[in-house]
Amino acid sequence: MGNLIVLEEREVKAKGLNKEHKIDFEKVNEYLFDEDIPRLELLSTLPKPKLKVKVPTLFYPGCGTDVLFPLFYVRELWDIEEANFIFLDELNSLTMIKSILDDIGISFSEDKERISFYYDKILIHLKFIHSKIQTQMNFLPKHDIYFERAFRIMRDNIPEYEQKIIAALSNGGVLISDTGFENLPLEYLDVPKQLSSYGEMVMAVKK
Repeated sequence: MGNLIVLEEREVKAKGLNKEHKIDFEKVNEYLFDEDIPRLELLSTLPKPKLKVKVPTLFYPGCGTDVLFPLFYVRELWDIEEANFIFLDELNSLTMIKSILDDIGISFSEDKERISFYYDKILIHLKFIHSKIQTQMNFLPKHDIYFERAFRIMRDNIPEYEQKIIAALSNGGVLISDTGFENLPLEYLDVPKQLSSYGEMVMAVKK
């Protein structure tokens, strides 16, 4: 039986950027299920596809409160100094995301459009879109990294979802998903399938 993750949302004030903060990894583990920890150890085995931009944009629909996993992947896969994250969810979970960052020792700055923070020396700018993905399918943001976890049920009933996502992904962009995206005009990379809780991990490059 997996462990129980308790989420406690609270208002957290922006304390500004701090590149030298120390992450509390014991707190990080409190936000991970036991079965996720050995999966994360597999990240070091992933191929590291090159991106065509110095400051990539990552799009994560159905993010919920998960700010940690895209950070884990970006840190492991790319040697970059800065990245833009666009999170989208029908629940307004930005306050919880701020709480998680604060809990693990990461401070952030904030303006009307986004929050910004450092993760392992990478400057992250995170914009949160509070919306259902169905209403955004004709307005998908251009992105260089598509990231998806535990979103299969939500998107399975959206016509041509995968095709529209690939159309919005930049040439040379990277798709990271725990399910789907089969038989598309992509260069599929060899990755451990068990990285996905479905056993269907997919990582591919748009050519």
